[in-house]
Amino acid sequence: MHAPPLLRAYVILLVFFLLSPIVISMSLAFSDSARLAFPPEGFSLRWFEAAYRNPFFLQSLSLSLVIGLTASALAAVGGTMAAIAINHFRFKGRTLIQVLVLLPLTLPAIVIGLGVLFAAPTYGMRTGTLLTTFAHAVICMPYVAYLVLATLANYDLTLEQASINLGASRWRTFWEITFPLIRPGVIAGTVFAFLISFDNVSLSLFTARGDTLPLRLMQHIQFQADPTVAAISIVMVVSSVAILFLFGRLLRQRQLSSLERATQQS
Repeated sequence: MHAPPLLRAYVILLVFFLLSPIVISMSLAFSDSARLAFPPEGFSLRWFEAAYRNPFFLQSLSLSLVIGLTASALAAVGGTMAAIAINHFRFKGRTLIQVLVLLPLTLPAIVIGLGVLFAAPTYGMRTGTLLTTFAHAVICMPYVAYLVLATLANYDLTLEQASINLGASRWRTFWEITFPLIRPGVIAGTVFAFLISFDNVSLSLFTARGDTLPLRLMQHIQFQADPTVAAISIVMVVSSVAILFLFGRLLRQRQLSSLERATQQS
């Protein structure tokens, strides 16, 4: 069944509207001009070299990677445990806990940033890497919890009960029974958490000291608008797409392997 012409035209216009700013900004990275102008004036790769030789960008890249990896790891642990508790157990206030865990998905990052900024002195914390890492983990954890809950939708709790009845500890049951079955959701949530943390701007404005990569780019374009920002943007976009592509391919291979093993056993 073919889509109606009007629907196809709408989809094409929507895709063009969403992708055209990205394509335009990426094309500026190859401009020979020292100013941001479209269409690009000439062709050059010097802005990639300029970005690579800028020590501030390299330092902020390292810091953003450390924050992203640490925050995604914390979110993976917290989100996975929260999802298992919500799915496995029935207790008073369970619905409220689920709403609170997923609440950062609906709140603006500016609201969370203000809350973190006001609450940080209570715990003796100041703006910097540590506070930014914990703040990013707060907004990333709901993504992990949501994806793990989706993985647990068809989960059979009797598998864990049988393992415990056979003498296995809860820790061993988790690693040998529960985790292998929810691994796709955990990995997907962790990958999304890293990408969200690495690209975050609005929350980092309140918790960081202006030294993460997105904040450095924002400062650079405010005081020195040249195509260096576009060159770094290309690297970030390509890296994010590559991570998602590799993850999707790995996940599909795992699913096909599991399906083949199930077919052979049957």
